[in-house]
Amino acid sequence: MLDIAVVGLSCKFPGARNLEEYWKLLKEGRKAIRPVPKEKWGYQSTYWAGLLEDSGQFDSKYFILSEADVKAMDQQALIVLEESLKLFSHAGYSAQEVKGKPIGVYIGGRSQHRPEKTFLEKARNPIVAVGQNYLAANVSQFFDLRGPSMVVDTACSSALVGMSMAIQALQSADIEAAVVGGVSLLNSDEVHHIFEQRKILSKYHQMHVFDRRADGVVLGEGIGMVLLKTLDKALADGDKIYAVVKSVAVNNNGRTAGPASPNLEAQKEVMLTALKKSGKRAEDISYIEVNGSGSEVTDLLELKSIKSVYDSDSADICILGSIKPNIGHPLCAEGIAGFIKVVMMLNHQRMVPFLSGEEPLKHFDMESTRFRYQRTEQEWTGTKKAAAINCFADGGTNVHVILENWEYDNAVEPKRRPIPLPEPETVENRPVTTLNRFWKRKI
Repeated sequence: MLDIAVVGLSCKFPGARNLEEYWKLLKEGRKAIRPVPKEKWGYQSTYWAGLLEDSGQFDSKYFILSEADVKAMDQQALIVLEESLKLFSHAGYSAQEVKGKPIGVYIGGRSQHRPEKTFLEKARNPIVAVGQNYLAANVSQFFDLRGPSMVVDTACSSALVGMSMAIQALQSADIEAAVVGGVSLLNSDEVHHIFEQRKILSKYHQMHVFDRRADGVVLGEGIGMVLLKTLDKALADGDKIYAVVKSVAVNNNGRTAGPASPNLEAQKEVMLTALKKSGKRAEDISYIEVNGSGSEVTDLLELKSIKSVYDSDSADICILGSIKPNIGHPLCAEGIAGFIKVVMMLNHQRMVPFLSGEEPLKHFDMESTRFRYQRTEQEWTGTKKAAAINCFADGGTNVHVILENWEYDNAVEPKRRPIPLPEPETVENRPVTTLNRFWKRKI
């Protein structure tokens, strides 16, 4: 497998309006789970969640969309557009530089959006409001990207399955870069009701992982996006490289006792496949971002599968961690939330604290393994730092990712750096941007 470089990142998660705030939240070991406010759904519920802060009004003119269309569109589609702009800027690319390029867009998400009838009737292009594919297609349309554009839905593992597809296209040279992301917003209380009916929603409003206090999940919102290239292409383009993806493996549980029931053998198989593809040994991995289901039984199975693949008497300590105690379970954005966390850890060479696991599971002796939990922020030691990410989903699609840090040779330094977002200008009292002027489009 060709190594894949992560050359740009962008995100918005509970308690974090951007990449820098997300890193700060993780470093400081803070939780961003709170009661759902009355204004969220129009009534005062008893539910808790990890919620995004309101970022203000969407700039329809900037993104060349009619206000009538925007009113009818899924908010998830709007936030994907905003974050894709931030993503290219973080990677150091203007819209002019990516226009017309074979860049693919792979968005993990789920849209069941049904706008109010009056909004839909007034929309110029009603299909953008009800077509799930437009979560990704809007990005291709706005930036004039010529690679494939698709939405992937495998529940929690959606974004990382999309990443696997993107990497295949990069390796076969079908595309030269890939926008990969995941998004999930709690625009109604429907998901809470479903999780409550399934008896997997936490009654105590805390998301515990690998901990006897686990009593279910706390739901969350979020969006994360990354820009990927083959390592050779990234070096040739002078990109800043934040981490390197060594491999991604995907499989499915097959038939189990139910849609959320894990399969121990399938979990082990996907880990082993990823390791083999990466060229790494189990003892090379010093950090694993775990899935963590909020259930003592399924968490125990994940621990057992990790132990069977990664434990070794001769290996150094391996740290286990999870974003879920910090921000809740962001559904289709779960995999990308963990991925971005690990990329930032590798780039900064820092470990961040894990906020659960204080009360060990009854049937797992952690002390007899090489696994430990990180309780404070500290340096990630070792010359070559490698990590794994677990992501298991309702419906059984499992993903395992292997990454490592990247260090530049002294003679080679990246030429690209993050660039400011284009500032709006005023012409005849109408907002115009550098992007609009470049395209010579009238608003």
